[in-house]
Parts: sequence; structure tokens; C-alpha cells
Amino acid sequence: MNKKQAGTTLYQYFLIIIILVAIAVRGGRDFLFQKNEVEVNVTLKDIREIYPEAAEFEVNGNGVFEAYNSKQQKLGSALLSSEYSRQFGYGGIVPLLIGVDDSLTITKVTLLPNNETLDYIRAVYEDRFIGSWKGVSLSEATDLKVDVVTGATHTSKAVIKGVRHTAFSVMSTDASAINDSNLWAYTKDGLFLVLVLLSLVMVYKKGTARYRTLYMFLVLLVMGLILNNALSAQLLNGWLKDGFMWRSNWQSAVIFLLALVISFMGKRKLYCNYLCPMGALQELTNRFSPVKKKSLPTRFKGLTVREIYLVLIAGALLLGFTPELSYAEPFMFFSFRIAGIGLIIFGIVVILFSVFFTKPWCAVCPTGCLLDTISYKKVHTKEY
Repeated sequence: MNKKQAGTTLYQYFLIIIILVAIAVRGGRDFLFQKNEVEVNVTLKDIREIYPEAAEFEVNGNGVFEAYNSKQQKLGSALLSSEYSRQFGYGGIVPLLIGVDDSLTITKVTLLPNNETLDYIRAVYEDRFIGSWKGVSLSEATDLKVDVVTGATHTSKAVIKGVRHTAFSVMSTDASAINDSNLWAYTKDGLFLVLVLLSLVMVYKKGTARYRTLYMFLVLLVMGLILNNALSAQLLNGWLKDGFMWRSNWQSAVIFLLALVISFMGKRKLYCNYLCPMGALQELTNRFSPVKKKSLPTRFKGLTVREIYLVLIAGALLLGFTPELSYAEPFMFFSFRIAGIGLIIFGIVVILFSVFFTKPWCAVCPTGCLLDTISYKKVHTKEY
């Protein structure tokens, strides 16, 4: 890469980083990659989620919230999980309020405001999950076996770890945090790493195009159906607000950083063309559809539809609006076990369009637009 090429690429990176920092600061971040502290405000409304008769509450010397009714009778206590540990879900920190009675038995667990997708929140609020701790003592909660919610893995793991860490601290145990030690967790990690290595082989090894259909099936299977893992506007916004979720979502962080590095080295669209499950689904539909494909019209007065869509999303965030970003893209389609009917229909519409058009969602995708914007741009030099 010559000096002019490097300068042009670095300049583009600088511009997009300025925009990202602006969005992050507008979202309340004090530091780009890590907040100095977790700011969680507990209101009377939050306390009433556990104690409906609460008229007021106070925080005792140990940081425990004590709820009282209108007759000044104590109803019980509530523990704020973020006082004991920081647990990360898919989109950011997931603080919990854990109600306990005087015998240190859990009465109810609720989630405080967070950046998780609404469908994930609804899934973890099912009685068979969130209700698993009701009537359980804090000492029993330290090793209570609770299954994660399929399709909402990161969010439910954050809840499980939050309850356990809080119980550990209060009961002064020496137990360690939950670790993903089961065989299936290791298998999924192995599949992910193998797929990443294969993606680099597909990018740099000549003669691999004939295996592309098989490779796309692997991407759809591993990234879509098994891991339910896709870069999205909602995920990137959560990173900007709360930092990279290395502990709970390291796979997405690896993909994102690898896509930037490979792009800077001259190979654009690593993620979009080789690791995106929605891209794989569209490409496979294109390949097996007998209809002659057309390209969607993607430009409006010199701007692409993707650029317009991305600007609208960024503008909404900068102006203080908090739209449900997971609904702006169809990636929740792969979490079909918990996704709402609207997102299921969204994904089906993309498939149907793929029968007639070449990768229709890729022509609109704001995440793809962002990754293309912060990528290698070839400089054409004149020859004399």
C-alpha cells in the first residue's frame, strides 16, 4: 500500500471514528471503550415491580434497598446486582433488582432498564426462567442450575450470572463465577473458530469459488442457526454505549475487528460476503431460484439507500431518540424461537425478495453500509 493509498484510507477511518465518538458521547459515554462506573438509578417504580404495596424506600448502609408500605412497615429488601458485579448481555450491561425477605429468600427478580432487544427481555421473563429463583434462598442460588433461554443466550446468561454473583457476595462465599464449561459451549466456540479460518481461506486462496455454495450453507448453519450471531446496528450501538462485550460476546467483537483489519489490507466486505448469515441466506436463495435476478434500485439523487438509512438511524440517536434498533434489521429472524411475529415476517419478506432480486437486503443494510464506509478504498493514480 503506497503513502497516498494509506493516507486516503486513514482519513476515511478518522472521519467515521469522529462520527462514532459523537454518537457515543451523545449516548452518555465518558470513555470510548469502558465506562468508569456503571450508573444505575433505582426508582420507586422499580421497587414496586417487586413490592407492589411499596410507598417509599431507602438505602441502608450496606447499599441494600429497603421497601416500606404507607404504614412504615418494612415489606422486604432488594439487592442491586450492579453493586456486586457487571454482567453483560447482547447489547450491554444487564442490571438486576433481586427482592429478598428477612430470611434471605428470593421473592422476585426483575431487570432494570438496559439495551437488550425487547424480544430477548420477553423471553427471559417467562416464569420457567425468571421464576426459577422465586422461593430460593441466596445460599441455594449460588449453585442453582438454571438453563439459558434458547435464542436469548447472552441476555439469560447475564441474568444467571448476575443473580449468582450477587448471592455469592451477600453470603460471603468464595465461589467463582459461572463458566461455560459444558461440551456444547466448547463445540460452538470451536465451530465459530473453524468458520473464521475457512473465511480467510475463501478470501485469500485461489480456486475456492467452486466450494462457495457449501461454504454458504456452513455460514447459515453456524452463524445463523447455531450461534444466532450477526453484526447489527443494535449491537454496535450497545458497544458504543457500554463498551465491547468481551466476556459474553467475544465472537462478534472478533468478527468486527477482523473485518476492519482485512478491509484495511485491501480485501473489502469480509463480513458481508463471508460471515453474515443473512447474506448467506440471500445468496443461497439466489442460487436456487429459477427466476432471473434483478438488482434493486439503490440510488436516490446520488446517495445510496443504505447511506440514507444509516444517516437516519445515526441522526435519531444523536437527537436523543431511542428506537428499537433490532427492528430496523431482520437479523433477529435467526432467533426465531423467541422473535416476534413481525421480525419473522421481516425475514420471510427478505427471502421472498431474494427469489427475484440479487441480495435485496444487502442493498439496504445499514450495518453493511457502516462496514463499507470504514473500509479500504482504492486510489486510482494517473499514469503519465
